[in-house]
Amino acid sequence: MSIFKAYDIRGLVPAELNEEIAGRIGRAAAEYFGASRFLVGTDDRKSRDSLFKAFTDGLRAGGVDVVSIGKVSTPILYYSVAKEDFDAGVMITASHNPGEYNGFKFCRRGAQPVPQEELAALRALVEKNAFQDAPQRGDLEEKDPFPAYREFLKQNSHLGRSYKVVVDAGNAVCGLFLEELYKDTPIEIIPMYFESDPSFPNHEPNPLEEENTADLRKRVVAEGADLGAALDGDGDRIMFIDEKGEQLAGDVTTLLIALGLKEDGHSDFDVVVDCRSSRAVEEILRENGLGCTKSRVGHTFIKRLMREKNSLSGGELSGHYYFQASSYTESTDLALFTILRMMERRACRLSELVEPTKRYVQSGEINSRVTSVTDTLAALRKAFPQGKVSEIDGVTIEFEDWWFNVRPSNTEPLLRLNLEAPDRASMEKHRDAVLSVIRG
Repeated sequence: MSIFKAYDIRGLVPAELNEEIAGRIGRAAAEYFGASRFLVGTDDRKSRDSLFKAFTDGLRAGGVDVVSIGKVSTPILYYSVAKEDFDAGVMITASHNPGEYNGFKFCRRGAQPVPQEELAALRALVEKNAFQDAPQRGDLEEKDPFPAYREFLKQNSHLGRSYKVVVDAGNAVCGLFLEELYKDTPIEIIPMYFESDPSFPNHEPNPLEEENTADLRKRVVAEGADLGAALDGDGDRIMFIDEKGEQLAGDVTTLLIALGLKEDGHSDFDVVVDCRSSRAVEEILRENGLGCTKSRVGHTFIKRLMREKNSLSGGELSGHYYFQASSYTESTDLALFTILRMMERRACRLSELVEPTKRYVQSGEINSRVTSVTDTLAALRKAFPQGKVSEIDGVTIEFEDWWFNVRPSNTEPLLRLNLEAPDRASMEKHRDAVLSVIRG
């Protein structure tokens, strides 16, 4: 079943994912997780009602009591699972994928992630499709998660002045509730594309791609806003735009969040970062007395390391930012509050926070289709023998003044290159040399 990915389940509806398969996934989840109470939230795609019914019917046939919290963001689902001590939870969403997709994101008690090997075990149960109904069918009830979550935000905002923030919800689920959620905070939201439309008529709900934030970047400047924020389809990723209309890289945001938490009064904590992050991130963290642990790309790996290191924060280039305060899960809200508090404390603009981080030039992620991932990685090690090699994710080879990471795709015979050097000329020279090996 191709719908089972590395971190979640996603596919075209109904060609790859339909009610029958959703019901089997629900039955498999009841058996695999051994949960007595399961929390379920959804985004606002056209297929949400039919997949929700089929999936929860499967859970209930397995004897599991289901609590529905309706249309929410993934961070609200995670928060609710942890706060209410549910045995497990699932978000019915396809995240940033186009509207004809849908899927499932699972978590365990405490909002702990479900890694790839557990999804493989779940897949085996779905494919076997040999279930017996429980003696007693589970119940279904509804619960409003917003009062508790609104109080959580109130306790974690701590802003002394108002800020004007342009938010692009991408016609996805967060537009349904964000203004109401923030009404008790000193943030003035200027809404963009808050009208829910699962066809995503203005742009794909993927803020990592700059073509999807073009309208937002213009609007921030036109409104004279303090910053802009672009959310993805299920609200667990956020990309920031400074007052000049420039988009912040995810590793820079991870760094600013960590520095902001230190300025909030925390000290001597370790920050877990994506292994593709700029060398400037580790340098500046250590200059400020903070630890830095590099992680394999992917939320399951970062969350696991954060728990092991007792980290206060972590982040990825993709716009996922994790907080101990939210049970080591993504929180776009805490990311926004932390950066605004830092701006308030320093009485500066967002671009001024970013400026000291501009120490190196990055290539951005470059994809190459290869015949053999294993052979190509071996060729890279052979071609650059003087470098220091790390294999946290794919292969990273570091030199005194430049480095690169090449990691495989989870689903295709692709290699993804990220490279960094002190200036553009040397970056381009080294980039071309590495690509010649990958594509040679």
